[in-house]
Amino acid sequence: MKPTTLHEDAEAELCQALEYYAGQRPGLDGEFRREFEEALKRIRENPLTYAVEDDDGVRYCPLRRFPYTLVYVDLNDCVWVAAMAHQHRRPRYWAIRRPSV
Repeated sequence: MKPTTLHEDAEAELCQALEYYAGQRPGLDGEFRREFEEALKRIRENPLTYAVEDDDGVRYCPLRRFPYTLVYVDLNDCVWVAAMAHQHRRPRYWAIRRPSV
């Protein structure tokens, strides 16, 4: 299983989503967190599951229940998560982000 590294903005996006869902219904943030952790586990166990979408090796792992996608790149030593992207907002806004590993 490969380790994961989240871009600092991806971490901020995760926190914002958790805050949003916490305000919607008690416990919904926990459900979102579990869904995120499950998606992260899937890509850590087999990062090649999802197809390469561009020349930079970007792959998309959609969450199953929430309208978010983990945008990631499979590097030699880790899986780098570029964004926790909402599926209905600003396509490819994260494209300028680069791994710091």
